[in-house]
Amino acid sequence: MATSDIRDGSASMTSETSTSPSSTSVSDSCSSASSPVDLTPSESELPGSAPYDLIVVGFGPASVSIAIAILDTLSPESRHTYRMLFLEKQSEFTWHGGMLLPHARMQISFIKDFATMRDPTSKFTFMNYLHAKGRLLDFVNLGTFYPLREEYEDYMRWCANLVQQEAQCIVYGETVIGLSAPEQEYFTTEKIPHLAVTSARTCDPSRRTTRLARNVVLCPGARPQFPACFPKELTSRICHSAEFLYRSATLMTLASPAASFSVAVVGAGQSAAEIAQYLHANLPLGSHIDMIFPALALRPSDDSPFVNEIFNPEAVDGIYSLSDDQRREMFKEHKATNYSVVRSDLLGTLYATVYAQKLPGHTTRLRIKNSQSVEEVEVIDKQGCEKIILKLRDRYHPGRVETAEYDFVVAATGYDKSAIVTELLSGLKRYLTANEVVVDRGYRVKLDANVEARLWMQGCNEATHGLSDTLLSIMAVRGKEIVDQIFNK
Repeated sequence: MATSDIRDGSASMTSETSTSPSSTSVSDSCSSASSPVDLTPSESELPGSAPYDLIVVGFGPASVSIAIAILDTLSPESRHTYRMLFLEKQSEFTWHGGMLLPHARMQISFIKDFATMRDPTSKFTFMNYLHAKGRLLDFVNLGTFYPLREEYEDYMRWCANLVQQEAQCIVYGETVIGLSAPEQEYFTTEKIPHLAVTSARTCDPSRRTTRLARNVVLCPGARPQFPACFPKELTSRICHSAEFLYRSATLMTLASPAASFSVAVVGAGQSAAEIAQYLHANLPLGSHIDMIFPALALRPSDDSPFVNEIFNPEAVDGIYSLSDDQRREMFKEHKATNYSVVRSDLLGTLYATVYAQKLPGHTTRLRIKNSQSVEEVEVIDKQGCEKIILKLRDRYHPGRVETAEYDFVVAATGYDKSAIVTELLSGLKRYLTANEVVVDRGYRVKLDANVEARLWMQGCNEATHGLSDTLLSIMAVRGKEIVDQIFNK
């Protein structure tokens, strides 16, 4: 399954398209936000319809890195001369909330935080977070570069809160619907000086606001992706790994009274392995878990030092300069760094679990169903209880077909960004190069010459900028690159 996993990505923060019908008005007010804020001390001095200097869509890790780069680059006096706004659909900052499993660790060094690689003296470093929380020496005693994912999410939340305290520029609870060129009445020149950013209240999609901005950065995150064989309307007994922790209490409640309870985990990446381990440790003894994936075996992630250099910020220049065919070949060669792979220590734990089941007196509760492709997913009612039927076909012996029955199915099948980008930019299609999204080395989207407003995209450029584009690895440096272009530094 060639889908990105949770290695160090920012997939959880999305700005999805709303289809609710409503009227749209042009405004610069934040009154539609669930958490109204004063944007800057100087805002009251600006005309009510004044465009923003910068609007950032989404407030996930990519956006937080930009906000931090702004605070570290611009003086408070300079900052207050600009109107800036970050729009986030969620009610608060959250990063992979559905996968903050106990004991799950980060897969990149904490040094690749929001600031250290760009400016180790920044107050937004993970080390300063530890110092502020009174855990610096205790963390040093752990002797690891890989903090718990739960702790790293708390670091990110701490940074997001610091940004809000200093800049008061984040509006939570607003879903960005799309970008477009504003109506002619909002500008008088032949050039288009602003982009229109339309958003809706997440809790009330009928309440829409359109704001104008000279510069827009799109950080849309990604949507959970299900294979085509899954039903369009999901039952309560099917979930994506992105929401696993939110659904785990329901899963455990369903399993507790059952004499036998079966769960299928579809996928072969880090998330699938973590979920399988968690279920084996927490489900009742009468239950069993199947890990189902088409590969011949679970594969280890390659985080060796020479290979890891592909995630260095300076590697982006070389990758961008390659032809499309050369980049595709390079991605294929380095796929084992991030796609459908598992950290070696977790692989060892899973193998030990499977081996122990072979000893006398042990029952088989965790099964590794490798080489199996899911062809059909059917929901049935069996004596008043919902069951999920999976049709499995052996990848290497196509004539071997199995039908398996489960009480719950978890799809650890990656994320998709393309649909969100297409929806958000549909209003700008006529201004795109050959109606396609083309991004330059500096992450700026190429628009028609008559569009003076500028647009950047973050986390959507893996095909041109490399495997690090969707990950945390280069966010500190990349955020500064964007900020320098916006403010001509």
